[in-house]
Amino acid sequence: MSRHSPTSGAGRRQFLRDGLRYTVLGALAAVSGKLIARQAARPAGQVCLSAGICRGCEAFDDCGLPQALSAKDALGHSSSRLP
Repeated sequence: MSRHSPTSGAGRRQFLRDGLRYTVLGALAAVSGKLIARQAARPAGQVCLSAGICRGCEAFDDCGLPQALSAKDALGHSSSRLP
């Protein structure tokens, strides 16, 4: 005779299923939060016109996006950060 009840396996499966479910939901929430934070970090109203290639871009001098600021620092341009 077995000492375990017939539902002990079902309880273990349910526990593992719930743990996996909450792990996936947590990961989804973390990825969503990171994407939202990255979008919020972009200066208001600015969109990259040249797919991140700053050299030769017509908006380079007035651009406040991170790629342009980095390129300005590397090229020695005066970088004016937008508030």
